Amino acid sequence: MKNLIILLLVFCVQMGADGQSIDPELRLKLQGKTKFQDIKSTVWSHLTGKLALLNETDTLERKAIMRQMKRWNREFWINEYYTNANGEVESQSKVITNALNHRKKEEQKSGSGSRTQVEGWVQNGPISTNFGLVYGEGVGRIDRLAFHPTQPNVLFAGSPHGGLFKTTNSGEEWFPISEYVASLGVSGIAVHPVNPDTIYVLSGDGDSSDDGLVNSYNYRSQCNGVYKSTNGGMTWRKLSEFPGVADTVLYRGRNLIIDPTNPLILYAATSLGLFRTNNGGLSWINVVPGVNIWDVKLKPGNSNYVYCVGNNFFRRSVDGGLSFTPIFIEHLDPATRISMAVTPANPSKIALLAGKNTNPNSLVGVFISTDSGGNFDRTYYDNSDNLFFNYIDLNVTNNQIDYDNVIAISPVNENIILAGGLCLWRSEDGGYDWSQETAYWATSDGLHEYIHPDQHSLMYHPINNKLYVANDGGVYVSDNNGDDFEFMQTGLSVTQFYHFEEENDEDDSWGGAQDIGILVRLNYNEFTVDRGGDGYDIMTDHASRCSDGNSENVFCTVNESIYTDGFALGGYIDISVPNNTNFFGNLAMHPENCDIIYVGYTSHVWKGLLTMAGVIWEPLGRPGNWSICAGKNNPDRLYSAGTNGVGTGLWRTDDGGDIWTQINSNLLSLNYDSAKITDIEIDRFNDDHVYISCAGTIPNSKVYESTNAGAVWTNISFNLPNVPVFCLLRDPSGGLYAGTSIGVYYKRAGIDYWEPFYNELPPVPVTQIVFEEEESIFVHCSTFGRGLWRTLKYSSDCAENLNLTGNPVGRKYFEVSNNINSNQNIQGPGTHIILSAGNKITLTEGMNVKEKAVFKAYVQPCGGEVDLSVQTSTDESKSRPELIQKKD
Repeated sequence: MKNLIILLLVFCVQMGADGQSIDPELRLKLQGKTKFQDIKSTVWSHLTGKLALLNETDTLERKAIMRQMKRWNREFWINEYYTNANGEVESQSKVITNALNHRKKEEQKSGSGSRTQVEGWVQNGPISTNFGLVYGEGVGRIDRLAFHPTQPNVLFAGSPHGGLFKTTNSGEEWFPISEYVASLGVSGIAVHPVNPDTIYVLSGDGDSSDDGLVNSYNYRSQCNGVYKSTNGGMTWRKLSEFPGVADTVLYRGRNLIIDPTNPLILYAATSLGLFRTNNGGLSWINVVPGVNIWDVKLKPGNSNYVYCVGNNFFRRSVDGGLSFTPIFIEHLDPATRISMAVTPANPSKIALLAGKNTNPNSLVGVFISTDSGGNFDRTYYDNSDNLFFNYIDLNVTNNQIDYDNVIAISPVNENIILAGGLCLWRSEDGGYDWSQETAYWATSDGLHEYIHPDQHSLMYHPINNKLYVANDGGVYVSDNNGDDFEFMQTGLSVTQFYHFEEENDEDDSWGGAQDIGILVRLNYNEFTVDRGGDGYDIMTDHASRCSDGNSENVFCTVNESIYTDGFALGGYIDISVPNNTNFFGNLAMHPENCDIIYVGYTSHVWKGLLTMAGVIWEPLGRPGNWSICAGKNNPDRLYSAGTNGVGTGLWRTDDGGDIWTQINSNLLSLNYDSAKITDIEIDRFNDDHVYISCAGTIPNSKVYESTNAGAVWTNISFNLPNVPVFCLLRDPSGGLYAGTSIGVYYKRAGIDYWEPFYNELPPVPVTQIVFEEEESIFVHCSTFGRGLWRTLKYSSDCAENLNLTGNPVGRKYFEVSNNINSNQNIQGPGTHIILSAGNKITLTEGMNVKEKAVFKAYVQPCGGEVDLSVQTSTDESKSRPELIQKKD
């Protein structure tokens, strides 16, 4: 039963962080299942079976099921990257943390050379999106907000996958301050009230359901404890683990608050209970154990009163959080999530917004207390005007109560309350009457205020009384209680890209992103939303993909649909496979005929012929839900990888799909173990020369190479860390880029080790790597949580000399053929600087290595091997100008 709990925590409770419960029939079918593929096939069979029972006229029910399928599929895609040898999903945060901590073992197996990148990776958008009248705007999901205690222009924003961001000008521009904390999700932020350079972050993704289970569902959402920075976010360290939390325990962080009168006291709301510390996180006590806590608040002006809410309960402490008493609230019992608000306008007032996760979701009610939680009245419970729904323009009522549920009370007028789920509603009479204030869509009449849907955090600023909201698109602010909002997006680069395409006829970048849809570049860092939903794969018919291509036609997959723009049929049109219920199709194109495209799904690889009358689709008989790749020289060759419950593996066809050969037979003797094949990369000069990358947490099972079209494979994983490899790119010299969960690595042709290639790149999953064009000097990558990045291509030549200055953080590698001069102030924990020079390294006045940073220097010819391990120092180094002499 233990394994069932862990796996259902990883999957079943809330698809895609979008909080929808499992129906009892499906729950029964999932009992006893622990392996990823078993869970996926059970869920998919259940939902497709329900679809088959519907009539064509049951459009609303069909949409509801398809929405569930989309949420499930979103999590299937990412969870499959983190399966272990038993086929069970592991926690992403722990996999990445372990990989960073044990990098020494992985990289010293064969030794590893390091070469500086000519320049580090630089953020390449999107830092803003242009408002579109059809699909709105958005840069990515933000879940939590926090404020500086004395400076109203300083704010903090936390994302579920991209870390913590800060603004010093009220949101006009944002910058990241947790760059080198491994894929940090933020479920709570607490800023010290006296020393605001001290910041606490509760990790994970806090917005999801537990549906009666002890823990949470999804690998990337799992909490990894509380992190603390004492220098404004420059460096971070993890605090002591919560009691009772072992490596095998999966749980969620919900929220984090700090006592303004005693900053050593913090409260962490989690799915395991409410944890309290009275020593700044050195130790914790679970003061409300064994229940899921959604939120925790302090009574304004009196920290002896502490309130917390769970799925269907409210509890109160009057002794500073040492003990809690359940408070009975009539009609609250059926709730599955409750949000809570307090206000200094009336410190004794509490407002609760409660919902029940049914289909459609129901409003349990708004509950108001005016005696510090002693008693509550239900002031509103009208499901015909459900506060979680949208009623403006196009009606959307399939909300996710346990995903987006917010409420806030004005700090100057206790009768003004804002609340909602998909959109925001407002009451001006203390919670009795409500009106919808924001629209789900960018409305056709332009009369209603639009902000991106799915609201995650709603807070009034304690100094200037402005209203801030965080949602799936980013951060918005209102200075008139929600009448109007301004999108505060610039620099908030948290986009979760699945795939991207660097060029078309106008040299645009295109990308498929979670929550945001298909984005297209307008200028350097500004994008517009081209299609809504979950955008996935994207391709244009550029000449390096198809010999008669002209980069004018764009193809993309969004949810279960396929669209094209620019083809002779005209405009953006749906060219989907008929009756398709598969999601996240992988795209490829015939190398000579741009009118022939391929899409890979679980059911089949489909071949589409574009004609003036439409698209003719033909199933080619093998699954392609993992990856597909068309030959570059042989027009009838296609490689396909996937699993459909009947067959799993890697296939090749040489006749356009009539006959397929399974080509992964000898992989099983090379430590492969049937993990997800994440990418297929072909030598552009030879279709028989092919590479594959693999997911999973099996050591030395990452990248394989074949020179005879897959008949025989060679394991070239070498020293790659034990994290999933998401993508590959081969350059014309025979070198190979690999995008992993912790950055990019490069392997030179004929060399049996991988070199780090991630200067300045945060340790987030790299989902695709492309060249801008073959003759370009740039290489680009997309990430799942930090947008797009760009750097110069790998160079086999060393620079001659290098002068280093500044305050570096993170892992950086610099190599030159002659001299390096450095006066860097190397920062603390997590920073690891390596210098390698052919002649000498000079450390000049001002050079400093702070406590627990790592600094290594080698005098040796270019290409020499270095020790890449992380070994922390115990004493802070002083400034020590010195000359490192050349070795004999």
